[in-house]
Amino acid sequence: MVVQQVKNPKSETNPFLRANFAPVSTENICSELKITGNIPKELSGRFLRIGPNPVKHPDSKSYHWFMGAGMVHGLRIENGRALWYKNNYVTTNNVAADLKRKELPTPRKTRGGSVNTNVMAIAGDLYALVEAGSLPVKLNGNLESIEHSDFGGTLNYGLSAHPRKDPQTGELHVLAYQPTKPTVDYLVIDQSGKAKTKSQIHLPHQPMIHDTAITANYIVVLDFPVTFSLLTAVTGAFPYVWNNKRPSRIGLLPRDGDSTKLLWTEIPTSFAYHIMNAYEDNDDVFIDVVKNAMNFDAKIEGQNNLAPSLVRWNINLKSGKFSETVLSDRPVEFPRINDAYVGKQYRYGYTATFTSDLQFGAACKHDLLKGQTLVHDFGQGRRTMEPVFVSKSGAVSEDDGWLLSYVFNENTNNTDVVILDAQNFEGEPIATIHLPVRVPFGFHGNWIADGELS
Repeated sequence: MVVQQVKNPKSETNPFLRANFAPVSTENICSELKITGNIPKELSGRFLRIGPNPVKHPDSKSYHWFMGAGMVHGLRIENGRALWYKNNYVTTNNVAADLKRKELPTPRKTRGGSVNTNVMAIAGDLYALVEAGSLPVKLNGNLESIEHSDFGGTLNYGLSAHPRKDPQTGELHVLAYQPTKPTVDYLVIDQSGKAKTKSQIHLPHQPMIHDTAITANYIVVLDFPVTFSLLTAVTGAFPYVWNNKRPSRIGLLPRDGDSTKLLWTEIPTSFAYHIMNAYEDNDDVFIDVVKNAMNFDAKIEGQNNLAPSLVRWNINLKSGKFSETVLSDRPVEFPRINDAYVGKQYRYGYTATFTSDLQFGAACKHDLLKGQTLVHDFGQGRRTMEPVFVSKSGAVSEDDGWLLSYVFNENTNNTDVVILDAQNFEGEPIATIHLPVRVPFGFHGNWIADGELS
């Protein structure tokens, strides 16, 4: 247990330092967890997530949610039991200095800040990830930081927070970039955990590219008018700003990496952090995204942006025509699917309600065939984070599985892990694991089955 110097005064004006965005004050190990209902015995593994958790109270005027030191949270489940919950800092150099811990081994001199955006299994090992910064940090099964990794010398610099796993080949497809580097690299990580640069995409600015997607033949490149600003970076503020000189456009890069065949399509001014999925149907490419509006425009700072919405972008490969269809009129973020359908035509997606004033809420199941959104309300004052789909063994349909969520309860100031039957989405939870601590709102996570770790 580590006592921090974080404060959460009632007078705090920065929304990313208030309520459940505020960092927690300790690292914990909690066992003998209370359970309501019954955890499916088939679930054996770790339900992990990660988010920012500043060690020391940052400057309220400049602090942004994306900048805090990374903290991994995890629940260990086995044979119907909840064995433990743990939360540990990802020990990057800045965290090591603040907590007076030994720096991690690193394969070479590297620069980079917090690692706080995703946690996933790659080639049998567990990694914390961030984009445009530090190398991945390898973790052990107890969520302790072990070392910075460059995947056996095959990773030239930092990776990305959003690798996409091809369910057919097991390879990870990634777009990686650095703030001052004039290219975005298309990488493929094989099942042995080695990275290969398949293409370098030259862009006229240094955009923020948080996510990507794959289809049968393409990798999706999002190029929006959000550009790295060195002048902003030196002030300590979040270094990406809205750039009115740049259009919004989507690139379709062949998966063989031939950048001479990269197809660009300009679209109406937009921004999107996350792609739910993408796929091809004859001459059409469909890209389902959570669309945000003018998210980094300083001219509207302090005003409510338009609420994020789930939309489908359609590019016809023959005509180049672009169109947009709204898939759900609810304000949502953090989209997930059954990962067996990555890059394929699919029916179901799952999101967390997330409004323009930074309020999490209910979970949503989107039936894209029926054009229907089902809602699971966890109850008064209970707010879900990113829901994660876990398929049942021997599943016979796309939604034959469970939804796992970390759900903050503002009535108790603690967090529960809730397990839903994805096919009975609006029904009562199968199980609720009551954590005796609060898990702050964060970014991404995954279910890591025991068989995924060596």
